[in-house]
Amino acid sequence: MFPSADQVAKLTVFNIGGNKVRLIAAIHYNRQKVYIRAVLTHSEYDEGKWKE
Repeated sequence: MFPSADQVAKLTVFNIGGNKVRLIAAIHYNRQKVYIRAVLTHSEYDEGKWKE
């Protein structure tokens, strides 16, 4: 849907800030709601702790 976004399980990961920042969100289209789970730097994202 977005060129700089990837689906990871039930979450959508947006690459923002020139690919320096990751915004991880759960999008509920039926409720028209977006829940922000995390905003991480590229290195924090690569650590993978956000998946826990």
